[in-house]
Amino acid sequence: MITLNTILYEGNFDNFLVKDCWFFTFKSNYITNKLLTINNLTSIDRFNEKIETLKKIYDFDVIFVEDTVDEVKEFFKINMNKYTTGYYYTIPYFVMIYNVKTDYILNVASDCMKDIKISDKFLEDSLIELKNNTLCSTTMVSWAKDNMLINGKTVAQNEHDSLVKNYNNLTELENFTYTNGFTDQFFLGKTSKLKNINYNSVLKYSNSYYGPPYGGDCFEKRMVGHQTYNKIYNCVYKNDDYYVHDK
Repeated sequence: MITLNTILYEGNFDNFLVKDCWFFTFKSNYITNKLLTINNLTSIDRFNEKIETLKKIYDFDVIFVEDTVDEVKEFFKINMNKYTTGYYYTIPYFVMIYNVKTDYILNVASDCMKDIKISDKFLEDSLIELKNNTLCSTTMVSWAKDNMLINGKTVAQNEHDSLVKNYNNLTELENFTYTNGFTDQFFLGKTSKLKNINYNSVLKYSNSYYGPPYGGDCFEKRMVGHQTYNKIYNCVYKNDDYYVHDK
């Protein structure tokens, strides 16, 4: 049904691969597979040692970006190499999408898991929205600004009225709020749709994206262009589920 994915790299795998990490301990009736996408790794022996220990406790899969990167770039027609700005920031998302076998993908950045609350109700409501609402590109839970809730509310909850006003030509959803924004930190989408986007032609429609300069023409930027061109939206959950991005 849903694959839970996160991307690890040389600089963060050591602290992440511990038995009480949210990725491993999170249980859901909707998550049928867990996937670690490994990018730009050099400490192979140390990594394998930690994976072997965790495999004795948990069931999850591991893929290495370098193993399928050439066929992935060919599949998506992504003209990037390791010298291209944002290459290592971008390619893992395409490798992940290409390799996932379930109908849906939930990607949660590895630095968004120290304070995170996700319920099966969010997953259930998301699957309904993604299946039935043609305006819904992806879904996500809200986030906490500067690592804290404001008046007990997330950013999207506090900005709900202004978001609804910005999209007042759309019928307000019961459980979600429409937004043009997209973040690769957290998104849930239908695998087949994510595989069939022309990620190159939509770049010229991504002017509203303001990401880090090191990202280049990153996955996040391409998704913003895709949504803008097709007049579809990322849908933010209204309820109390949230994550905190660890800066």
